Amino acid sequence: MLYRVVSHPLTPLIGEANIPCNEWFRPRYLSFTPDGTRIIHGSVDGTIRVWDLSLRELIKITTEHISQLGDWARLLNDHIIVSGTSEESYNFWDIISGTPIRFCTASQGPEGLVYTRLASAPNDLTAQRWRIILRDANRWQGDPCVHNETHNRVPYISEESIFVDEKPSNTCVASLNVGLRPREDFLLSPSGNFISFRLPNLDDSYLWNIDTQTVYRLDKSLFHRMFFGREWSTDGHYIAIERSSDFTLWDTRTGALVSILNFGRAFRAAVLGSRVSDGRLCFSPDGRCFAAADGGRIRLWDMEIAVQYGPYRRNHPLSFRDGVLIV
Repeated sequence: MLYRVVSHPLTPLIGEANIPCNEWFRPRYLSFTPDGTRIIHGSVDGTIRVWDLSLRELIKITTEHISQLGDWARLLNDHIIVSGTSEESYNFWDIISGTPIRFCTASQGPEGLVYTRLASAPNDLTAQRWRIILRDANRWQGDPCVHNETHNRVPYISEESIFVDEKPSNTCVASLNVGLRPREDFLLSPSGNFISFRLPNLDDSYLWNIDTQTVYRLDKSLFHRMFFGREWSTDGHYIAIERSSDFTLWDTRTGALVSILNFGRAFRAAVLGSRVSDGRLCFSPDGRCFAAADGGRIRLWDMEIAVQYGPYRRNHPLSFRDGVLIV
């Protein structure tokens, strides 16, 4: 593992690491631990890694099969890593000894979770630690990104409009007519206050403030480059939009461009023409850091310095005609 800590006070980039693997491998997922002190990265080569905020590799798990990688992973008490899938299958590794031990799997059965033990605990203390973790499924069950949501809103598309219903009453709280059917890849913020959406045959990104009924066009005149992935900060105050080799950061409250973060090279999915980039970028839970990974590289930025560094560009809300958004 080759890593470098970047300490220049005027540069938002605070760390980067080169991963010794095939640089064409995409990350499956990238996330911060809940306390924001570690970064978990799962690569489609079947490797799970954990870094600190200096991007020093703390843990490396080489899975026996790509299916063990899962769609996400959690670090529990610095002792155990659990990976999980949307189908609710889980793999557990004990990492305290330095050599990861895959000791259990779990999957959803007709009457709940079914556990399969794969290894025996080397001592009573380890056995007790495993029992405590496995008994408390609330700590590791389900996608951690979904658990970050703080709203009861459900967005959906009908004809040329985006609707937002409030659960569980299914009461419509807002709607937006955009004049043509939006793409299905719209994205609701964790707070439930904003929606990022696109329109057919356009690579512009639009931001809808649900509560104020304000819409901004993002990335309209920035070199006319296509964008790929998007990610919200935990509080929903910022959205990052991935382009061919960098990220634009936008203030969701004003629609203003606040920074551009350079990844240093073109993303592999962009080169291949794919529009999929799930799991390549994430904000820390406290919003202080932003991380991105692709192929054999991961970079980490300080959000406060990034916003100060700019560039900054004001934005103006789009207009409506007869209740239809003018795009």
